[in-house]
This record gives sequence, structure tokens and C-alpha cells, in this order.
Amino acid sequence: MTAVTFGFPTAGSLGPSHATIGTFDGLHRGHLVLLKTLIAGARRTGAGSVVITFEPHPRCVLDPDHCPPNLTTLDEKAWLLGQLGIDHLVVIPFTPQVAGLSPAAFMKRLTRGIELRHIVTGEDFRFGQGRRGDPVFLRRLGVREGFTVTVAPTLSRGGAPVSSSRIRRLVMLGQMRAAAQLLGRNYFFRSGVEHGAGRGRQLGFPTANLRIAPNKLIPATAVYAARVDLDGQTHDGALSVGFRPTFGGNTLTVEVFLLEFDGDLYDRLLTVSFVQRLRAEKRFATVPALQQQMAKDVENARRILGGASSAT
Repeated sequence: MTAVTFGFPTAGSLGPSHATIGTFDGLHRGHLVLLKTLIAGARRTGAGSVVITFEPHPRCVLDPDHCPPNLTTLDEKAWLLGQLGIDHLVVIPFTPQVAGLSPAAFMKRLTRGIELRHIVTGEDFRFGQGRRGDPVFLRRLGVREGFTVTVAPTLSRGGAPVSSSRIRRLVMLGQMRAAAQLLGRNYFFRSGVEHGAGRGRQLGFPTANLRIAPNKLIPATAVYAARVDLDGQTHDGALSVGFRPTFGGNTLTVEVFLLEFDGDLYDRLLTVSFVQRLRAEKRFATVPALQQQMAKDVENARRILGGASSAT
């Protein structure tokens, strides 16, 4: 399990370490190239592997009108990093004061608590006031401070760099298979289940209403084939993102029906992965027409998931 520290580490709190710094929203394929390099180097030398990230996303502080929704919440990020084998996650609250630190001042505060031996960074990484910190600056600083630097190349797919902003656009369009190819896995929510109106049960398809974290990116309104992990068991599912237009709804909900499952899901933690868009959301003239379509959705989800696998 990855140990999580909030704020700049205090003196002596982290020993010999290999580290990387960034927002890492989505922990996509491009990030994974860098993180696997970090982990391999740290293990080879007996050092700890440390990911240093920011919360909220720096753009939400520097340009709040264009605050990007999260591909991964902080909890989801920590969970994924734990699966990768990262030892420590350092979460620095991003404030105007932190934004105002020069690259040298930022690194000075950081290294008070980390015995830094090596940094792995991307070639386009920038940090500090005015984004003046870059790999060249880090290499110069490392000569003085006793750490080395590896610069990982930018990963491209389909003629363009793999990036969080590119993945966000795909998710917002409901293009989940294309997003999965860039993420290296299906886009997912790791969410608790809350009480809803019970409409699904009345229709014969009891759904789990997901409690969505603030600023989590919600895909385009539609019906999707999904996979649901519950206590280590994977279930097939049909998932709806929408406003329940047949019933005059005006609140966006995310709810999933687990195929071949019968049990109480309230307050349980689900990991729900979007596999493929099935159809657009629509308003039906009658409830029986909606029920008939929901039965088709379930069968389509079953058919698709029978031959689907996570992106690799």
C-alpha cells in the first residue's frame, strides 16, 4: 500500500528516494512509462519510490475558469499508485503561495524532508513560478545537491502525444474504447453507493446509484456496457449516465445494474469501469417502452462484455 503524506515532507521523514513530480491526472500510458522507470531504478538501488503531486490541479488555482475535471480523484490516484508498487505519495496543496515559489525555492522546501537521490521527469515537465523549472534546471541543481535526473520521452499514439486533456475530450464524447487505449485501462469510477429514488427496482432492473466525487469527470450522457469490481469479484453491468428524461428528471445521475447479482449494495465501494457506449440517452413515450429498451441494453451489454477485455 502506498503511504500518503500531505504537505511538504518534514525534515527526515523520507529517506533515500527516487522521485517524480507532476499532476498525473489519469495515470495514463504516458505516465506509466515514467513511473515504471522510477520504480525500477528505486528498487535497483534500494531507495524508496516517491510520487509528488498537487491537489487541486494547478490550473484550478491559476486559471479557475478553465479548471479541468479530474480523470482520477486523489483517492483513485493513490489506489492506482499502490497497485503499481509506489512506496510514497506526497500531496502538496496547490495554493497561490506554492504557485509563487521559484523553482529553486520549491526544490529547497521539498528536499528538506526527502533525501533525494534521483528524479525521473518527462521532457515537457515545467514547474515553479512562471514555469521556469525544467529538466535542464533540475540537472544543474542535481550536480550541486547530489541527485541525478532521467528524462523520459513523451509517448505518442495515433500521431499525437498521450495526454490527460486528450483523454478528457474522448471521455466527454463517450468514446470509451479510444480513451482506454490511451489510459491503458478502462476509464473508471471508484465510488460508494447511495440511496436513489428506487426507480430501477420498480422497473425490474435494480440499479446502484454512484456517489460521484466533486470535479470527477462524468462521461457523455448515454448507456454503457460496464464492468464492476465488488470485494475482488468482477461483475458485468449496464450503466446509465443521464437525467432520466422519461420521468422528467433534471438531476444528473450515474447508476449501474449488475448482471447476475442479487444483494444489498448500499454504502459498498464499487470500482465501475466503462467498457463501451451502447446508445444515447432518450425519452420514451411509455414506461413499458423504456423497460423493453432496458432489457435490450442488458442483452447488448452481456454480448459485448462476453468478448471484451480491458485495454492493454
